[in-house]
Amino acid sequence: MGEYRQVWERFVRDRRLEFGGHTDPDWQDGHALSASLLVPVDASRLRERLEPLREALLPFPFVSLHPDHFMHITLFLLGFLVEEPEEKAEVSRERLGRIEADAREALASFPTFTVELANLNAFPGAAFVEAHDGGMLDRLREALSLGCGLERPEGPPHLTLAYFQAPDGTPVPDALVSTIERYRNWPVGELAVEDVEMTLLDLRKDYPEPETLARIPLKGGFGHQVSGIR
Repeated sequence: MGEYRQVWERFVRDRRLEFGGHTDPDWQDGHALSASLLVPVDASRLRERLEPLREALLPFPFVSLHPDHFMHITLFLLGFLVEEPEEKAEVSRERLGRIEADAREALASFPTFTVELANLNAFPGAAFVEAHDGGMLDRLREALSLGCGLERPEGPPHLTLAYFQAPDGTPVPDALVSTIERYRNWPVGELAVEDVEMTLLDLRKDYPEPETLARIPLKGGFGHQVSGIR
């Protein structure tokens, strides 16, 4: 709870927007594909409570709302997929295969759990729903970090609802602050975390269907394994 409060207080204090999201050319740096580890979210089950948030954000011209098929909780950005990595931010299919194998081993004994999704919040580049679970998503990240040799990302886990796509440094309108404040105490619903997905995103499109490379079950999650890494 404290970390989310700090995020909100910083957003209100600094009052600046950033160009958020995977279509940012500065972030892409010429790359076409990005790999991630994430928790999938079935937004259709939460639509009744998500729609008021979407409708509240829709009038702002710099807001880019996520469609249902794009809703997820990112655990790790694994890198830009290339044949022969030359930079820290790049990753090969061979490396993704090793990460998948290590993740399966690391998560084989990690129990399934439930996340309470609630409360609208914001970073300079995105509006999001907070994920309250007693620290389980943080522990999931820690297990993957240690098991797969991944650097843990900064910031609390969250469900991104929309990107803010304004030039860096654009002042935050007072109306946006007041809009988000109205939903700072807004239950959205429960999410059962039973597996982690490795996905590939086409950065040349606004909201493509992420390609699932692997589904990795937690202990007590689904029994079948899916892997599409070649």
